[in-house]
Amino acid sequence: MAYKTETQNGKEILTAITPVDDESRGLLHASQIQALDRGTVFTLNAIPFGGFVRMNEDDSSVAPNAFVNKPAWQRGIILVAGVTMNFILAFLVFIALPMMAPQIELAANTTVVRVQPNSPAAAAGLAAGDVIVSVNGVDVNGNRQKMSAQLAENCGKPVMLGIERPNPRGSVENFELPITPRPADDPPCIIGVSISQDVGAKIAAVAPGSLAEQIGLRPGDALVSVGDFTVLPENTLVNILNDENALAAHITEHYKVNSIVIVRYIRDGETQQTKVTLPAGMPRDQATLGLSLHFALGPAIQEASDQMYTALMSVPRAFRDLFANLARGNSSGVMGPVGITQVVVEGAPNGGLPFILTIIGVLSLNLAIFNLLPIPGLDGGRLVFVLAEIVMRGRKLDARREGYIHLAGFVFLLMLIFVISYFDVARVLSGKSPFSP
Repeated sequence: MAYKTETQNGKEILTAITPVDDESRGLLHASQIQALDRGTVFTLNAIPFGGFVRMNEDDSSVAPNAFVNKPAWQRGIILVAGVTMNFILAFLVFIALPMMAPQIELAANTTVVRVQPNSPAAAAGLAAGDVIVSVNGVDVNGNRQKMSAQLAENCGKPVMLGIERPNPRGSVENFELPITPRPADDPPCIIGVSISQDVGAKIAAVAPGSLAEQIGLRPGDALVSVGDFTVLPENTLVNILNDENALAAHITEHYKVNSIVIVRYIRDGETQQTKVTLPAGMPRDQATLGLSLHFALGPAIQEASDQMYTALMSVPRAFRDLFANLARGNSSGVMGPVGITQVVVEGAPNGGLPFILTIIGVLSLNLAIFNLLPIPGLDGGRLVFVLAEIVMRGRKLDARREGYIHLAGFVFLLMLIFVISYFDVARVLSGKSPFSP
């Protein structure tokens, strides 16, 4: 073989290689050429999406610039480079989102939306629309956490539920029902009902002296409703919230006289309410009540940091729920490529750019977290072997054995993707939306 080299930055770079004669074509040769740096190949793709890094990972390579021949600390940096970029992209997206659109805050209340068949609630006669207001005389109205704590304290024992049930005439019927909570893994004690959630838009700022400040609203609360205005539009497929401009437009259009309305908001995970007097003929700039639901840069950075931290802290629970659901033969709650495609197809037309950015941010963060897990076949799994090599002062595990371990991890991941995709396909074929409860 004939080859040409050039010296660049003090290194000998391979620039060309050709067979000496036709008989040499297709033959493998071992020579000093294997130790030459092939340099970096840059490409310009016709379709500028995606990317890849292809390195010489042949375990038998003798080239000094091959990945396997680099120091362990350099290989570690390479392995975490992609994960780092995923974290950075997610962080930037989570900074941009609260500046563009109101952010969602959820608070479970005590209104029953569904009763499970053959459950204690079904046996007691609970129905959708009922509101659980007390447990053994303890007021839990609107506070799911407090209700769950009371049920857990009386697990397996008869309790008396105070119920409010609206009737067709618009009034409310109050009565009590005996029920026995039954033990369960999570939550620890259940009665067999699904509870509704209040959806609020996080308040970024409250103008000094404004109506919002006068009634006690403050940054960090989440606005649920003002009178008959709700931040979550009815019949929306995705949770794209109304902002303070929509609130101002609603108030100026619908409240022409002095009106006292109920303001509902979420604080510390609980839904609370207060009253506000809306003067007649409020100008548009005052009809926002002094609320801003769009974050400035500084608060947006803090909001993004909080979201990233919450996501990282929820990883152990997410994996526990994943395998617990699969063990019961239920949907894992995790989506694969099919499910993600369905979410994008159904949500993008209504959600617009904020929805697309949310998907990008969530996917990027999930990829970063998942790829960093110490599972063979993933970057995190390879990083474990690099760290072990550092601890053992340069001693490496046999390359063939390490390869088998990574192959086993890869097979496990393929099986997991197959199972998750099965539930995704089943949901698509059943016509069920991923946004439905």
